[in-house]
Amino acid sequence: MDFSYLLRLPSQFEGIRTRLEASLLKAINILPTIQQTNFTDSKFAGYPYLPKTMKYPKDIDGNYLILLAQINFEQCHSFHPFPSRGILQFFISPSLAKYQLTEEIFQHYFKVRYYPNILPEHELVTDFSFLPNFAYSPIRNEMALRFIYTIEPVSAMDYRLTTYISHSDLNKQLHDGRTLEEHYFEHFLGAEHKIGGYPYFIHQDTRTHSTLLKRYDTLLLQMVSDDEQNIMWGDSGIIKFFINSKKLAQCDFTDIYLQAEQY
Repeated sequence: MDFSYLLRLPSQFEGIRTRLEASLLKAINILPTIQQTNFTDSKFAGYPYLPKTMKYPKDIDGNYLILLAQINFEQCHSFHPFPSRGILQFFISPSLAKYQLTEEIFQHYFKVRYYPNILPEHELVTDFSFLPNFAYSPIRNEMALRFIYTIEPVSAMDYRLTTYISHSDLNKQLHDGRTLEEHYFEHFLGAEHKIGGYPYFIHQDTRTHSTLLKRYDTLLLQMVSDDEQNIMWGDSGIIKFFINSKKLAQCDFTDIYLQAEQY
């Protein structure tokens, strides 16, 4: 299906519409609201879905992990190569939250868990009194999630930007004295909570000069700092989880690239 007709552009980008349409990716924007949730609900923070047959995840040092996010795909109506059902969870270590470690691929200080089938509540852990009070959690309140389907062109800091727009075009000065690149940063940073789509980087795309990291070609989850939502990663930072699209299509979440940064 052609989604390009859905792309709304400010007038200054009409001259490169075809190139931006070629870059389009589907995305699901996440809208969190402070609210208690059920164990199977999509959420930021709170208590996870946890079958009694499973142990609560710990980091390599033996510390219990913080639930960062839980996505129930039956609630968000996702698209290929994302699952259409099941629950996906993102946990981070208190150590990572405290020191804002920036890169991790071995899941020593974070965990991504996927449950393809959802069990009834009587088969779940419901008492989490064993968990400590996480002093450094980047999310201060349990939040229920709503999802909005969208499409988006390549973001301003993604290393693929110049695949679609040349440096010379980006440096062109428009009638208001600003360059096309300046306008692009204003409109297409990609700085939202989201699943899929293009990532937002504060400094630079860490995959730019790494063949190894370029294999993580799909944004699995992005969370940005937001004062109003009591979400804060370091000093107004951002945390992202990347995966290879082929492994995502196979629901193989063993190979994940976590990248976090702050100002």
